[in-house]
Amino acid sequence: MVAIVEGGTEHTWRSIDEASSKLANAMSAAGIGRGDRVARIEKNGVDYFVTVFAASKIGATLVDVNWRLAPPEKQHIVNDAGAKLLFVGNDFAGELGLIEPGLETVTATIMVGEGGDGRPSLEEFVADQPTSDPGVEASPDDIALQLYTSGTTGLPKGVMLSNTNLFSLIEEVPAKWQLRPDSVSHVVMPTFHIAGSGWGIVSMAIGAKVILDRDVDPSAILREIEEYKITTAIYVPAVLAFLQMVPNANDHDLSSMELIVYGASPITEGVLRGAMQQFAGTDFVQVYGLTETTGAVIELPPQDHDPENRPELLRAAGKPYPWIEMKIIGDDGNEVAEGEIGEVWLRGTQIMVGYWNKPDETAKALDDDGWFGSGDAGYAKDGYLFLHDRVKDMIVSGGENVYPAEVENAIMGCPGVADVAVIGVPDEKWGEAVKAIVVKAPDTDVTPQEVIAWARERIAGFKVPKSVDFADELPRNPSGKILKKDLRAPYWADRDRQIG
Repeated sequence: MVAIVEGGTEHTWRSIDEASSKLANAMSAAGIGRGDRVARIEKNGVDYFVTVFAASKIGATLVDVNWRLAPPEKQHIVNDAGAKLLFVGNDFAGELGLIEPGLETVTATIMVGEGGDGRPSLEEFVADQPTSDPGVEASPDDIALQLYTSGTTGLPKGVMLSNTNLFSLIEEVPAKWQLRPDSVSHVVMPTFHIAGSGWGIVSMAIGAKVILDRDVDPSAILREIEEYKITTAIYVPAVLAFLQMVPNANDHDLSSMELIVYGASPITEGVLRGAMQQFAGTDFVQVYGLTETTGAVIELPPQDHDPENRPELLRAAGKPYPWIEMKIIGDDGNEVAEGEIGEVWLRGTQIMVGYWNKPDETAKALDDDGWFGSGDAGYAKDGYLFLHDRVKDMIVSGGENVYPAEVENAIMGCPGVADVAVIGVPDEKWGEAVKAIVVKAPDTDVTPQEVIAWARERIAGFKVPKSVDFADELPRNPSGKILKKDLRAPYWADRDRQIG
């Protein structure tokens, strides 16, 4: 039976099992054992699943590195993880001259494609190894994956996810996501994100056929849905938007799609309505989660996607899964009343083990009772979580808390605005003042006065930007998050404190 289809090539369950056993035995022969890290720099491919299964068969840990990072950042992650083996795709062979000289623990670099320059290919590395399982007994506490956070606030941290974390996801969510053994599941999100790795692992664990895309190509996605009769997928909002822009998109038969999960970034009502029209008859589920929570822990189910009768729910992240606990904590460390904003804390078997080699950071994020502080600000109402912003990005102006996401959401509807970021800047009167940095839409000339007037009609006065600057584009990290610290830096350059 076919387990994965990649680039038109079919891979059976037996071939993946045997390939992962060969790789596991090769790793063992190279001195890799329980607790050791192996790193991978490559785009989506069947080799990802072979490698993660191989590592798990000997109790080792896969570190899937964000291939969008610059070479020094990749080098830092490999070194931070203490990886002993490094698997690299041929697309990134040209970077090895910048990465390898500074590697501290790697004993061998294996090329996923063709070998060369003294580096063996993956095929050569596993040659002559048996296809039998190495027979190492797994432990629930073994760290299966170590995924690195995007590092918006500093150097990336390695999030340790155990077998227990992954099996909690595998055991509980397939029914929520309508995944069955006869499902055809689309994996297009990069596996260095929990959205890609988690979705793929859960799909395979339930026995579904996986259609695996190396890159995000909107036209290819629509073709594949029609060709392979894909039934379930996880797409970020940007992908849902791009799918609507594909020329002649309506010519594709998308009727096989039963459920689309979306999340990882905010979605506008316009994009969601457009997606629900494009995939008419398909259920939509919004999820909220982090790498530290092994992905989705909050869900807005299909029945709450009712823009005509319950439009207010489209602004909600959703409700916690039954096996996840949630509470909202205020600045004083106590739970806040319903409707009041605080930090979102979560508890359950999906919560990470901790940050690799960072006990202080782990202690800040995890309390003694197993609660994890997400760093996200939000409030609960009628059991639903409504998110506002990252706690760290909160602006305090005149004693009032302003959450940039709320202001940004209001401004994004203003004609002539293509993108916006809201930050706090020094203000002698208010401590911090709200500033909007706007990217103009093509062939428009929106003014600061128009942006401010638009916002004033939609949000409280103290949240309205006091000033508006314009930029050609907003700085983002490789995961697409806006680098607010870079935007704030020029305004706070001569200040001892970086907050009002």
